[in-house]
Amino acid sequence: MMEYCRKTRATSHNLPVEAPQEAQAARKRRMAALALADEATLEAEAAKFFDSFSYTFLRRPEAGLVMLEGRAGNSGQRFNLGEMPVTRCVVCLKPQDSGRAAEGYSFIQGNRPRHAELAAVFDALLQFDGWAEALERSLIEPLLAERAERLQKRAQETARTKVDFFTLVRGEDE
Repeated sequence: MMEYCRKTRATSHNLPVEAPQEAQAARKRRMAALALADEATLEAEAAKFFDSFSYTFLRRPEAGLVMLEGRAGNSGQRFNLGEMPVTRCVVCLKPQDSGRAAEGYSFIQGNRPRHAELAAVFDALLQFDGWAEALERSLIEPLLAERAERLQKRAQETARTKVDFFTLVRGEDE
């Protein structure tokens, strides 16, 4: 199967090089949800689907570092903020009921090879229309809802500590 992915590499993706912006945005949203997901959640969901396909590694999970850049005031000169560990993985997946293969990619913050592998497998699965709908409902939407809930909870906790300096009474008005 690895040879199959190499031979069809140019056409193995559901998204062509000039994919519509909506398709690119949807894939970006899905990949972000997978990258930020809990590894145990991905394992549990993978157990439901792993009998229906086989995959091989095009690039085994490997850890490395990326340089983070920042900008002063979001518009100033770039500066190196520091390095962050990441794990990347690329798989070639071929469902048993399909005549084509797809490549899945992942970049995960930290040194988490199994998480990177699972995210890449799900990225490949999401490129098949039949799988995409089921996974969107059972995995992606709950992950995004859970993340939105966590962010909202954090924002509420942070809002409680906000100080409004314009409402403080100064001692000059006596």
